[in-house]
Amino acid sequence: MAGKIRVEVLALILIAAAAFCGTGCGSPPKPADFGVPVYPGAVTAVDSFATRLSPADQARLIKAVMYSTPDAPDKVIAFYKERLTGKTQVLESSRRRIPEAVLRTEIDGQPQMIIISWNEDASLTEITIGNITAPQ
Repeated sequence: MAGKIRVEVLALILIAAAAFCGTGCGSPPKPADFGVPVYPGAVTAVDSFATRLSPADQARLIKAVMYSTPDAPDKVIAFYKERLTGKTQVLESSRRRIPEAVLRTEIDGQPQMIIISWNEDASLTEITIGNITAPQ
């Protein structure tokens, strides 16, 4: 139970940090902006909310990219632990015996967070990759 709470709290921290980012944060993120490898075969959907935003608002508000894959969460977690070995802090938990994880890494001096969780409704593993930006 405590692990579940920590994963959710860390996810909220990522979202809050993105929401408080000032207007000088740059352009909307692209996968390469994060420097974190994208899980092989994972896809990202076009977010209709994001597409309606002006470029300036996209840059200010959107600081994470979400991918999905039909692969099991434990396989996705193992991929990121292997690819980011030695430069990552990992918090693993499980919900209903399904693994989930939050990984914190640093790429070129910029902290990054990877959240891996199972979406029961879609039967997909979701991978959220985002910058950890201090409020300005």
